[in-house]
Amino acid sequence: MAKGKKKRKLKKPYRILRGIYMVIVVIAALIVLGYAVYKIAIPEPEMAPDPAGSSSTVQASTPGMEDGAHQRKEQTYTFLLAVPDQESGNADGIMVVTYDVPNQKVGLLSIPRDTLVKKKNPKINSSMKAGIDNLEEVVSDLVGFPIDYYITLDLDAFIEIVDAVGGVDFDVPVEMYYDDPAQDLHIHYQPGMQHLSGQQAMEVCRFRHNADGTGYPLGDVQRAETAQKMMLTIAKKVMSVDSLVNINEFVGIVERNIETDLKGTDIAWFAAKALGLNLSTGVSSGTLPGDGNVTYGGTSYCYELYPEDSLELINKLVNPYTSALTLEDINIFQAP
Repeated sequence: MAKGKKKRKLKKPYRILRGIYMVIVVIAALIVLGYAVYKIAIPEPEMAPDPAGSSSTVQASTPGMEDGAHQRKEQTYTFLLAVPDQESGNADGIMVVTYDVPNQKVGLLSIPRDTLVKKKNPKINSSMKAGIDNLEEVVSDLVGFPIDYYITLDLDAFIEIVDAVGGVDFDVPVEMYYDDPAQDLHIHYQPGMQHLSGQQAMEVCRFRHNADGTGYPLGDVQRAETAQKMMLTIAKKVMSVDSLVNINEFVGIVERNIETDLKGTDIAWFAAKALGLNLSTGVSSGTLPGDGNVTYGGTSYCYELYPEDSLELINKLVNPYTSALTLEDINIFQAP
């Protein structure tokens, strides 16, 4: 499913206008692990970006894009959002986002990091060790449609963005007590509403279970839901009037911590369109359901997806086509 697109690693200084475009990307990454918009005045390119596998000629002359038995909805785009683990090289977070521009609807689908796939290393998060293109291909095969663009976000960006807006108020869902000296990770929180710094917000999102095995009753599903709620909380804070003064700081954060294959003109187009997105009513999210206690090929605690329930959620949240996907379109591996 390689698309031959030139990858852009945003690590070098850019002019302020390009930096503004990159701010849109980091906030988008944060909302969906993210998809937000920073309310600033930017020029809007006339040409819409091309979905994966299409051409500008096809996009300009037809309302949708043919892809086998399916037709793409007009100006509907798919994104892979991933957070790499700096220690292991695995993906610490994986999300698929679909943005229906004409209807101003965004669907966010979390894929649990231990999701079972038919690979030598059967947990989907390990697919990132071979690069973001490999993870993109595995995710695309699973959900049944091509991924148009990727955005990877270093955890440092998460922490820096939250600190740049003065922290966030968040309702911690469960008691959290976990220590991992090897990662210098120490998570200690009581449930309830509290003000969190960037480091604290990151710790709440990373929490999986307590030292005694307690924590989220539904495991990674509820962990993903907490991360989604945190991203939305951060996005709303970033988009507030008080945060406009931090534009230069946001530019620096993006340049240091974001990698994407979006072009600057594409980012500008998405940013201009997303200014009309209502974060309260235009965003839907969910997590692929499954059983996290499956052993396959000697690897324990694999998360085996429930095919029918997963298909229903894929169609509800992120299907970019005018017709529903079927079980034959998606590829959900089941342990023998």
